[in-house]
Amino acid sequence: MKKIISVSLDEEIINRIDKASIVSERTKSWIVKKAVENYLDEIEDAEIAYNRLNDAEAVYLSEKELKKILNLEKD
Repeated sequence: MKKIISVSLDEEIINRIDKASIVSERTKSWIVKKAVENYLDEIEDAEIAYNRLNDAEAVYLSEKELKKILNLEKD
């Protein structure tokens, strides 16, 4: 279900959205929606990385170990 929200943006950002809309032949709403989705994806990825970094039981592989597992590098 879609809902409408109101956002106040600086004129410079609005101008950038206008230009992107023209170049991409997409609506301004589509551009803002995609920008928010991408930002949220990045924040969620950062949270996952942070949680993994602080996991005392996490196991890390070196680049060499990973290549060996993937058969990209021989003994």
